Amino acid sequence: MTMLAIHNLRAGYGKIEVLHDVEMKIEQGQIVTLIGANGAGKTTLLKTVSGLIRPTAGAIEFEGSGIARRPAHKIVGLGISHVPEGRAILKRMTVLDNLRMGAYVRGDSEVERDIGQVLERFPALAERRDQMAATLSGGEQQMLAIGRALVARPRLLLLDEPSLGLAPKFVTRIFLTLRELQQEGKTILLVEQNARQALQVADHAYVMERGRIVLRGSGQELLKMPEVQRTYLGQSAA
Repeated sequence: MTMLAIHNLRAGYGKIEVLHDVEMKIEQGQIVTLIGANGAGKTTLLKTVSGLIRPTAGAIEFEGSGIARRPAHKIVGLGISHVPEGRAILKRMTVLDNLRMGAYVRGDSEVERDIGQVLERFPALAERRDQMAATLSGGEQQMLAIGRALVARPRLLLLDEPSLGLAPKFVTRIFLTLRELQQEGKTILLVEQNARQALQVADHAYVMERGRIVLRGSGQELLKMPEVQRTYLGQSAA
């Protein structure tokens, strides 16, 4: 089943158009990776899907329904959570209060249970549940940002540069978490500067240049493409 379909999408900031006729499709249960240079439009695409930027043209369909004109909080309620670049945690609040903020669109009685599951997934957060988020390491803050998104019970998780600036042990943990979430049924759209690891976990992948999709295929197919190896993996195109 197609979970997310993007057709002829255009979006940007004011009169500056960043995305140009973007086409993308994500099937349920997939990890889909989007790679590209800084400024290619990857973050703009995620912000447009999550409702933070209003598209100027095109369509975004989530589970068959158009969402291109819906406000961000409504999109979260539909089942899409966005972990932004830089994490955007609330540093003057505790770990627990940050996690509870992930449930702001929910009105059910299972929020505390879901928070408990996040703390089981990330034991470092459980140990620091009453600490201010500002006191966490970069890797722990990234875990908190992912955990907060999970408390919203998303079916589609948007992740923007989750490994950026992290120590190797945290990078490994983040990518293991992505695999675990996929096994649990989550669908993931991943923007990631670590192109090699991102393509290794991807069922399908896209390359964006100057706001356009220029290459697509399975993660393994893109890993073998000379132009990807040369531009994004630091290999010669021999």
